[in-house]
Amino acid sequence: MSDGSTFKVETFFHSEKAAAIRHIRDDEQLIAVEGPLSWIRSGNSVGLGTDFHKLFALGHQFHAFLLHFEDVASNTRRAEAIDFLGDVRSGVTGDYPYGGVVSLIEGDDDTRPAGLLFEFPETPPISVVFADWRGIDSSAIPYRVQIDDSERVFDYRYLSVELAPKSPLWFFEEVEAPAIDPVQVYRLHRKFLAAHCLGDADLMAALTAPEIVTANRGRLQQIQNKIMRERFTDVFQRLDYAEYHDIATPIIDLSKASDIGWVAANVRAIGTENKSGAAFDDQWAWVMMVRKIDDVWVHAGNASSYAR
Repeated sequence: MSDGSTFKVETFFHSEKAAAIRHIRDDEQLIAVEGPLSWIRSGNSVGLGTDFHKLFALGHQFHAFLLHFEDVASNTRRAEAIDFLGDVRSGVTGDYPYGGVVSLIEGDDDTRPAGLLFEFPETPPISVVFADWRGIDSSAIPYRVQIDDSERVFDYRYLSVELAPKSPLWFFEEVEAPAIDPVQVYRLHRKFLAAHCLGDADLMAALTAPEIVTANRGRLQQIQNKIMRERFTDVFQRLDYAEYHDIATPIIDLSKASDIGWVAANVRAIGTENKSGAAFDDQWAWVMMVRKIDDVWVHAGNASSYAR
């Protein structure tokens, strides 16, 4: 840093709704955004964060903005006159998910953007300059990033950048969940979606209570865990889920005792039928009941509807 101090940084990016940054100094601080939530772990303390922490965790995913700008920012548009470090350049501008705008600035080489410009409300612009470009997985990647927040300059020199495809569960494996009930329940929801993409009926069962209640297709049923496993084993033999997305922010509500609750979700499932090869693109809405058993949140029941 320009003040003479040094520290280590690790960043993790799965999507604009699943990102984290870890600062390692004398102790360790981790800030994460996960869906509707943010949280922070500092030393031995942990707690829910604010919108600022969402902005902060996502804002440090410089390589994600470079490689997936139109997926991270919304309402992207061409900009012909961007003031970037005293120069006027062209680029692509988009709305930042948590307020303000972000721009990907064109460089002298069409394949190597000059950097990023973050413009947040009531905050001086933050410029990010890319340097030390290297090839990795057929992509050109900057291994040096300089960030100027108008108060200090941070000089990030990356030791490694990993872009290889990973399991849908990799973010949860790399970023250990805090002992915060809403985060644990949100992850339960996301693991259910990931289990579909993995075709893993055993994982579905592991995330589920010994017995659940379902209210679907005009029927109310009580189902044993092993029956649910068998049903999804059959489902995954018939259907190959390529993608499963939240198309609305999940709503989580838990009891004051933090032992029961529910998650309301609106999701999109994309894939193919294994036998015919026919594609499907379905939209569902459901309420998943959750319960804490032996200090672990599990799926306890659901009611769902399908958009035809």
